[in-house]
Amino acid sequence: MIRIGIIGLGWWGKQIVTCLADSPRFKVVAGCDVDTKMAVPFAVAHKFDLTDDYKVLLNRPDIDAVAVVTPHLLHEEMTVAALGAGKQVFCEKPLALTTASAERILAACAKAGGVLGIGHERRYEPAMEEMRHLFESGVLGRVLHLDANVSHNNFRKMDPSNWRRDPRHAPAGAWTALGIHLGDMFVSFAGNPVRVTARTASQIFSAPSEDFVSAEIDFENGARGRITCLSTPPFYGRFTLVCDQGWVEVQEGGNVDKGIPSSFAHCGPDGSRQTRSYDHINTVRMNFEAWADAVEGRAPYRFTTGQLLANIRILDAVTRSAAEGGRPMTL
Repeated sequence: MIRIGIIGLGWWGKQIVTCLADSPRFKVVAGCDVDTKMAVPFAVAHKFDLTDDYKVLLNRPDIDAVAVVTPHLLHEEMTVAALGAGKQVFCEKPLALTTASAERILAACAKAGGVLGIGHERRYEPAMEEMRHLFESGVLGRVLHLDANVSHNNFRKMDPSNWRRDPRHAPAGAWTALGIHLGDMFVSFAGNPVRVTARTASQIFSAPSEDFVSAEIDFENGARGRITCLSTPPFYGRFTLVCDQGWVEVQEGGNVDKGIPSSFAHCGPDGSRQTRSYDHINTVRMNFEAWADAVEGRAPYRFTTGQLLANIRILDAVTRSAAEGGRPMTL
């Protein structure tokens, strides 16, 4: 069993603790948040220690690993410090906000001999797994285009001063919250990105907060992709993979914490279509337990260093391209 500490007990940090509650692979030993008044009732209910200093967790010999679930600008500092303290690290997405920052994190992980976990649980969704199975079996043929839009209005309800609406922590609108998951999926299907063009806007939010982002991504193998995320409409989630022998589309009914089924459609080369529905499962626990397998040497972790870095290169390019009015960025 891996004894883990959770750094950051906001909405998603609490979600992780809840998702791991029944896992035989993890025991949450302690948590950390600067707002201990907010976190105390949750820590008491889940029977773990609480501190407001993450370095206290890193110095505890009864903690094997930490999950970094903090505002994005803090990921590098905390992840590198944890690796230096001999802890295994699971970092929430995005791993970093710039390519250089991601490279430093990955270098620290390699030096420490660790296995870096990453919060991209969407790869474990049943409908996405079926899409991957069809693609890897070869029946879809060559990937030509990927198109995705995941949008929701959760951030519209937040105070404008919230860090999730602060461009310093969350540049390019909802990319760090939503687009980063889609970028991970795109890289896992299409490989190495080589060119990015992006636009952002403040359609409803007051500047400098942005509520719209859209990017076009070219890949080394010739595939093209497009990702759009908005922060103001009711939930909309769609992921489409178009290949030369068919296509697959997944539509989601709600955000990951809502437990709503996803619909799946597969069109074959003759135009015939198959549709079905997939129930929600605990993908957060699945991702953590797959990471545990890698930490314990049972199996490789599916997120490669190259994929982690490629996704942050996309984020970095999206931010820079949008800041320059949509100028294409070559990676």
